[in-house]
Amino acid sequence: MRRLFSNKKKKNTPDKSSKKERPPGKDAKAERSRVNLFSTFRPLQRKHIVYGVMIIVGTFFAAAALRVIIGGLFEDAVARTEYERLRDDFPIISGQPSQYDDYVHDEEDLEAQEEIARELRDLSLDELAALNGDFIGWINAINVIDYPVVRGTDNSKYIDTTFFGTRNTAGTIFMDYRNAKGFDEQVSILYGHYTRDGSMFTALINFLDPDFRSRNPIINITTRDGRKLTYRVFSARLTDAWDVAYTVGISDSERAAEVFPDAPENASRFLLLSTCTRSANRDERILVFAALT
Repeated sequence: MRRLFSNKKKKNTPDKSSKKERPPGKDAKAERSRVNLFSTFRPLQRKHIVYGVMIIVGTFFAAAALRVIIGGLFEDAVARTEYERLRDDFPIISGQPSQYDDYVHDEEDLEAQEEIARELRDLSLDELAALNGDFIGWINAINVIDYPVVRGTDNSKYIDTTFFGTRNTAGTIFMDYRNAKGFDEQVSILYGHYTRDGSMFTALINFLDPDFRSRNPIINITTRDGRKLTYRVFSARLTDAWDVAYTVGISDSERAAEVFPDAPENASRFLLLSTCTRSANRDERILVFAALT
């Protein structure tokens, strides 16, 4: 008879549906890996976006500022070369050593020498006027300020235009357009830039020092018609663009004594040189006052 029951004990077989046991700690390690993976790609927080925008904007403005600085230095160099060329071409007018002696070195007659010098100067003045119809004279002072002077139909053109008509932030030394009679006005006003390279009217800042004024008082002007005018500096001040000196003398001669309290006795004609500064205040100005001797 077949046995209904076997005496052999059945082996305990694991349930295939149940999961195989894992070594302790393995699940925790895998879980941490998943967390790290997802944290790598988590969305940027708002502060990170703000920081990124700030960096991009800062870089943009830094690059723009650098471009402006480099561009300004380049323009200064171009203008400097242009005016050096003018000085070399017209030494009889500028502060360069005079070359007319080459023509009169055998002359003993001083009057003849002066006549030759006059002819050369007049020729140079005519040539300068042919180069620029707004040319009205040449200014020379302290061996640094050595430039042609122009007068336009307004006070804007030559702020960023050189003598040869080139667009350049160095501009040209120019007379106030209201000085219709040029250097024959009671007060003639000349403007020039305060530049990065020390050219144009940058040197005016030195006249704020009384000792410097006493050692370097002379400003020479050669006018378009060949006259030599000599002015003596007697005052300078740091002020703003609304200084009353910008209006006196052009239409109101009675106020001259109030505006120029330090002027030499009997002085009747004045030269006013004006420039800006490197101050954050865009209206700040340096004014230098000189009287015709």
